[in-house]
Amino acid sequence: MGHITISLEKDAELKLRSIASSKYKNRKGSLAKVISECLDGASKGDSKQRAMERQFSWMDSGFSMGKIQVKGRDEIYGR
Repeated sequence: MGHITISLEKDAELKLRSIASSKYKNRKGSLAKVISECLDGASKGDSKQRAMERQFSWMDSGFSMGKIQVKGRDEIYGR
């Protein structure tokens, strides 16, 4: 386990302590747990965002169905 020293503005520190106290009842290590959970959520959010961008780029380029090139549902259903 590593140690990191950070400086937060007063409002951010109060929010962090409030979340830690409501979630972990001021137990030892509660601040570190809240920060770790936040970092895990942020990294999952980044990977989810990258996956969504990749899917949208595939959709924009169209899907190859042999000789037929389809760009969207409108072309298939005639809407």
